[in-house]
Amino acid sequence: MNAKYFSAQMLFISIFLFSYQIAFSNNQLTLTGNAINAGDYSSIQEAVSALPDEGGTVFIPAGIYKISEPIVITKSEVTLMGSGSGTILLNTSKEGKNTIELKGEGGQGESIWRIKVYNMHLKGNEKCGHAIFAQYVNEISLREMWIDYHGKTGLHLYHCTENPRISDNNIAYNKENGIFIDGCHDVVVSANQLEENGIGIYLQNVWNATITGNNIDDHIKYCIYAIKMLGSIITGNMLENSNSKCMLIDERCSGITITGNILRRPGDLLVVKTRGVAITGNTFEMTRGNSIEIEGSSLITITGNIFSDGGPVESSEVYGMTMKDVSDVSIGNNTIVKPLEGGIYILGDKNQYINITGNIIRNPSEKSPNKFSGIFIENTTHSIISQNIIIDDRDEIFMKVAIEEAGNSDYNIITQNRVNKGVSGDILITGNNTKKEGNIVY
Repeated sequence: MNAKYFSAQMLFISIFLFSYQIAFSNNQLTLTGNAINAGDYSSIQEAVSALPDEGGTVFIPAGIYKISEPIVITKSEVTLMGSGSGTILLNTSKEGKNTIELKGEGGQGESIWRIKVYNMHLKGNEKCGHAIFAQYVNEISLREMWIDYHGKTGLHLYHCTENPRISDNNIAYNKENGIFIDGCHDVVVSANQLEENGIGIYLQNVWNATITGNNIDDHIKYCIYAIKMLGSIITGNMLENSNSKCMLIDERCSGITITGNILRRPGDLLVVKTRGVAITGNTFEMTRGNSIEIEGSSLITITGNIFSDGGPVESSEVYGMTMKDVSDVSIGNNTIVKPLEGGIYILGDKNQYINITGNIIRNPSEKSPNKFSGIFIENTTHSIISQNIIIDDRDEIFMKVAIEEAGNSDYNIITQNRVNKGVSGDILITGNNTKKEGNIVY
């Protein structure tokens, strides 16, 4: 290529890029159309009120803004934009007032649409209300904010029915919840970092929710709590250090997938009175009690999970799973090594239609000789236990038995398992019609 021609090309490209950069910078600094600078008004509320009915953008420059009364937005198509962490809205209320309120009136056709709040720091105190309270706002977007120290909840959404989105926020030290979502559907909560709130993410009357890629650490109660949630997925989250359960899926949930999460310290999941839950491909590490507890539920699948002690430098805290009064359950291909108690325990007054297949349970009853079995089923009927590996290979065997049937259990099949003898035997059955055949005992 001719050197002069190449130089001319490079000069043209440089001029073009420089011109684009100037134009972009000017667009960032110059507000046009229905866009106003809150710095030109006596208060942020005055700037918001100055927007026309068709909405627009309010830019809040860097600075500390003391908020004693909520900033209220009641129009559609409004964006409230800060200039980063330097824009600090400091809630000084001692009467439980919120920092920002986004308010439709509810009822048929009375919601407002497409409100966006982003790129600012919302800071509260222990006696103020929520950082943002939104009701009847469809297609709301809340992102890229620092939200901390509020007396109630960081982000509280009430019947923001259509497509709410919460992403890329740092939410910490809020007394009640980091995020509370009530009565919403098609929800996305993604890539947030939550720390030391009362509850990290609280979901109620929610359906079609995607909770993904959040880091939730050091919470007073739960990392994630859900009640009456339908058709939703919780995936790819890091949950660690909560004083109660890491995750609680409470009553009247249905159609829930929990996959690819890490749960640590306490590292436990509780499912109560729920129908239709898939728990797949999660890591439960250093748990304080049963890693998975299922109570009074049906249509449950638990597959491909790992139950770990955190490695050689961590303390040895591994627990398996316990279920009580369940039906239509599949438990397969899980790996549980050195649980302090049993591996898989089915308890309660009535359990049926349970398939326990292809699991590895090694060295159960880690610190309690002759107390816990690898698999234990109580008052369980019409179920199968097959193709599991249940081994105690310690120099001194602690496992009670590999597989134990108890109570009014009957009509079960226990077959093709690879087990060894525990302190009290290998496979114990009580049902007159239970079949034990084709197992390898070493």
